[in-house]
This record gives sequence, structure tokens and C-alpha cells, in this order.
Amino acid sequence: HEDLRMIGSDSLKKGWKTDFDAVGGGQIELEFPASIRPNSNPVCDVDSPTGLVVSHTLILEVIVAEEHAKNTSLRHAVPTGAARVLRTQFKVVVTERGGLGVSWDEEIPPMYEDVPVSPPGYKTTVTDYQGEELPVPPEEDLERMGVRD
Repeated sequence: HEDLRMIGSDSLKKGWKTDFDAVGGGQIELEFPASIRPNSNPVCDVDSPTGLVVSHTLILEVIVAEEHAKNTSLRHAVPTGAARVLRTQFKVVVTERGGLGVSWDEEIPPMYEDVPVSPPGYKTTVTDYQGEELPVPPEEDLERMGVRD
């Protein structure tokens, strides 16, 4: 089963820069924000061994229309009716919003080979104290702790 959905679209009629003096016959530059509509219920990219695949593609479609204009007045251009549709695709990886979990760049978990085999060993035999008897101060010299009068 394959399901295709459009989760965002926009149309831009202005905002690009042109440079017709560039090498190769000219250049057009356009910068645009890309986002996903939150109410479209987007799903993160998935590729599971069971065959479930979710992927996202940014499709950029540009329609270039030919116009004739006199060099003295570019405002009064006349469309010729000839146009070209340029279409290209970019794979986009969609994930959950960052900053809500552990930053793996700053807190990298230990590698398997860095973890010791077991905790350190402890002495298992207990022996009684064999030294001199320790002096015990008189009870009145002891400071009372945790007792309220």
C-alpha cells in the first residue's frame, strides 16, 4: 500500500534576485522558508525491516515565462506565451523537534568495550580488631547531637 500526501505548499511571485550578466547567460537566486503544516499530522521518517517506509521529499517547481521588453522600459514587458517548467526534488529527513531529550553530542553513552566485565572485588573475610583498646571519653565530654531541649 502506498499513500502520498502533500503536507505543505506555497506559491512565490516575487522575492528573487536576477543577474543576467553572470557567466553562462544569467543567474536567478531565491531564498524561501520551508515548513510543514502542523495540522497535517506529519510523521517522522521511518525505514523498518517489516517494510514500513515513511520518507519526505521537497519538490521545487519553477515556471519560467518568456517576455519581450525594450531595453529602455523593463516595466512594460509583454508575455510571449512560451514558458518552461523546471522541477527538481530534494530528500528531506523529518524528525522530532530537537532539544527535548538527551543531547547525544554532549553526553555520549559509554561504548561496550569501555564497560568493565564486573564490579571490583571486595575482601570477603572479616576479622576482629586486634590492636590496643581505644580510649572512650566520659559521657559528659561528648557533644549531644540531634537532641532538642
